[in-house]
This record gives sequence, structure tokens and C-alpha cells, in this order.
Amino acid sequence: MAATSYSLTIDRVPAPAEVLDAIKQIEVEDHVSMADMMRIRLAVAVREDGGGWTVLDDALFTRLANLRLTVTVGTGAALPLLDAYVVDVDTTFSSRPGGSEMVVTAMDPTVLMHLDEKVRPWPNMTDSDVAEAIFSDATYQLTPVVESTGWSRQENDHTLIQRGSDIQFLQQLADRNGYECYVELNPSGQVEGHFHPPRPDATPQGTLTVNMGAATNVDRFRARYDMLGPAVALAATIDPDDATAQSGDAAEPTQAGSMGDAPATPAARPRTVLLSQLGMAQAGEVQRYAQSVVDRSSWAIVAEGELKTVAFARVLRAKQPVMVRGVGQEFSGRYYVERVLHTIDGEGSWTQRFRLRRNATGLTRRESFRSDDAVVS
Repeated sequence: MAATSYSLTIDRVPAPAEVLDAIKQIEVEDHVSMADMMRIRLAVAVREDGGGWTVLDDALFTRLANLRLTVTVGTGAALPLLDAYVVDVDTTFSSRPGGSEMVVTAMDPTVLMHLDEKVRPWPNMTDSDVAEAIFSDATYQLTPVVESTGWSRQENDHTLIQRGSDIQFLQQLADRNGYECYVELNPSGQVEGHFHPPRPDATPQGTLTVNMGAATNVDRFRARYDMLGPAVALAATIDPDDATAQSGDAAEPTQAGSMGDAPATPAARPRTVLLSQLGMAQAGEVQRYAQSVVDRSSWAIVAEGELKTVAFARVLRAKQPVMVRGVGQEFSGRYYVERVLHTIDGEGSWTQRFRLRRNATGLTRRESFRSDDAVVS
């Protein structure tokens, strides 16, 4: 059976033994569209000499103190799971022995990108140029992972204006392009700033196996198909320069073909949405926005469950694809991991609760379900 372990640093220094011994539970939420979060529950008590409280009075978990959690499953390499900054400390004092505890909450580096709101012009730049510039800012020390949006506005026609914090602005740009925008650690420990479309076609990180005897690595699995969620989108606007009509429409998601046999968006009698108040003047950007609306609506198949960490023998990560088998023809296949809630107790027991999504049903017949790096079906 694969053992699990973890290590914690505070401001780049290994956490003291007193802190590690006091940890009752660590929760880490890894999410596609929300900031990644960490919550640490620690036991606190009056010191033996009566001179203050353990852990609490050590002034380790100060405002924006940097925390980094690294995890290991079995003989695998240590994987940096989250780099985060303290945003909240909540302490409960109890007269019951062992009843006092401190809960430390930390947020990924996007919290640093949300401290300052500003008004700033970005002339003659594509949305991806803006993302590259903000992530490269020396204030954040991020490695940009940016994919071109391929659309620029000339200063004499239109100037892109930022109103708000850097991360708010980037998320707005990502939404209108159908992109994801997030910050996370790569396996080597570098903090990356991502701005690109979802990548469900990447190499799957493993296979979740349901109800298949000794190969099973999922405790429970629930799948739901919202059949009225997917939509086609129509958009129209007027170019203020020459008063010409500009339009865009999208009927199919861009990435459905790789995830299943039949797209979630129906070909017959689809739900149609009309987009208005676009704030856009050119057909190219209107079309891109319409496509982004269809792509988001198409993630209509949602699955949730709980993983047996020692059986899966690895860390399940959000923002990456995973294969699922053993749940019938409709729901088996490739999924994109939207959320993983890691829960580690003080003894090292580790559960991973997940939320997956896909934009198609059925099997493409090109799937490779792998177990221990061997194709099994």
C-alpha cells in the first residue's frame, strides 16, 4: 500500500516540529475558475509554563506569510501542491482540554494580484499581450504560460482600459475569449500564470476506475447530465466607425470531438441565447465571444466522487484531463477536472474529492484507459 506524506514551509523555511505536531487537518482546494485555497487546522493550548499559547504566539502565520505544501504518494516524486499566502487566522479558545484550535486560511498568489485596483490603458495590445505583461510584472514573479488571442485593437480606434485589480481584469479578458486564467505551481516548483483555452486534449493524468473489482480506485461516483444547459449563441452589434452591422454566431463547442461520441449541444431544437450589451465593435471579437459562451455552456456533464488516494497512487489535479471507466457507455471516457478537495489529517490519511466535467457523451473508441501505465482496454 502506497504511503502518503507531506511537508510544509512558512516563508520558505520548513515548519517547526511544534507546528507539524499541532496540525489536525489540512484542506487544499484546487479549482479551475476560483482561487486555490488552503485551510490548516491546528491544536493550540496554554504553554506548560503558562507564558502564552502554543503556535498562536509564535507569530508564524502573519498577514500574507507564504505557505507552500508539498505532497508525496508512495515512491513517487515530491509534488508541490500549493503556494499560498495567509489571508485569515481564526482562533477558538475553549475551557475544554484539547478543545482550542486555530484555523489558518491561505490563498494562491492571485491574492497579491488583487491588492491594488487601478485605471490603466493598454493601447495597441491583444488580450494575450496584456496577460503576458501583467504576469511578467516583477511584483508577482510569475512565469507566463499564455496563448495568443490573435486580436488587437488600434489606439486610434479603441483603447483597452483596465478598471480594477490585475486579476479581475485578466479574468474578464479570459471570459470573453473562452480562456482560463489562473496561477499554480508546476511540478518543478515554479509559480506560473496561465491564460489560455482549457486543455482537455492533454495527456490524461490517470484513470478513475469505478466498480471494477481490484482495479477500483474510486469510493463513490455520481454523474449528472443537464440536457437544457448547452446552448447556441447569436450576437449582433454596430461598428460605430461606419455604422455597419457586425455579427457572430456559434453552434458547436470547439473541443467536443475529443471528449465523446456525441456533443452535449443538441443538433435538433437547441436552446438559443441572444447576446447583448457586448461593448464590442468588430465581427471578429463578436464571433470569439459567441464561441466562448457556447463553449462554457457545453460543459453539461458533471461528475463528482471520492478517490482512494493510495489505490490511485498519485495526486489528482484540477485543470487537467482524466479518464473514467466503469460507469457505462454514456458516462465513461475523457473528463476535465474542475475541482479537487484534498483533505490530509495529522496522521497522513489523505482523501481526494473531485468534480469533473465534459462536453460530450459516449466513447470515441480512441480512448486508452491505463492502469499502472499499461493499457487495459
